[in-house]
Amino acid sequence: MRRPARSGIIGGVTPADALVSLPLVLGASALLVWTGLARRPGLGVLGALLVVGLTLWLRGDGPVALGLSLPDAWWRTLLLALGLGVAIQLLSAALVEPWAERWTGEAHDHTIVDGVRGSWRAFGLWMLVVWLLVAPLEEIVFRGFLMTETARLLGTAPWATAINVVLGAVVFGLAHGYQGRSGVLSTGVAGALLGLVFVASDFDLWLAILTHGFIDTVGIALIAVGADRFIRRRRASVPRREDAHA
Repeated sequence: MRRPARSGIIGGVTPADALVSLPLVLGASALLVWTGLARRPGLGVLGALLVVGLTLWLRGDGPVALGLSLPDAWWRTLLLALGLGVAIQLLSAALVEPWAERWTGEAHDHTIVDGVRGSWRAFGLWMLVVWLLVAPLEEIVFRGFLMTETARLLGTAPWATAINVVLGAVVFGLAHGYQGRSGVLSTGVAGALLGLVFVASDFDLWLAILTHGFIDTVGIALIAVGADRFIRRRRASVPRREDAHA
């Protein structure tokens, strides 16, 4: 049996219900941004998860309210997420991160995962963290909760969806402030793309979770084998257009 469209469910809330979403979105966003800039992102996610759990309990809702209804075909969702995750991460490594580093004048801070370089044991441990904690919990908070609550508040019209994606990307980027200014920008772009995936799939959180997991898997794998430094050296060896015409 095909699951009901969540956009219709979100659009069916009353104005009073929608207004309740405003303090929830503002409070959770402020907490996530503050702890991210203070380099304690885990505390922000845990605090936001408490808000999520309390909200679901008070409303009498279940995980489906966050977009965690079972996909019609797991294999199709998995393959689509794999393709999206690989494409987004390669786009980030080749284009987004170089742009962010030129814009801010500083390198993307990957210190938190530097321990995976040349260590498959560390890589394996990080995969457990990514797939069991980072991808599902961040997507529950940033897409499943914040974007759904924003949709309850603003609706799902094109203009409202655009605002939803942009605001979600800004919060997601700032919540990763421990990665430096360049990291905020590049992570914000990734957040916007994940937001578009979430909206385009009719608020299907499983697709966003799996896509996020593959993004992080490819990104950490590049660091583990030193490919990120190779890409950086290749970028540095290519003369800029203005230099070539100097």
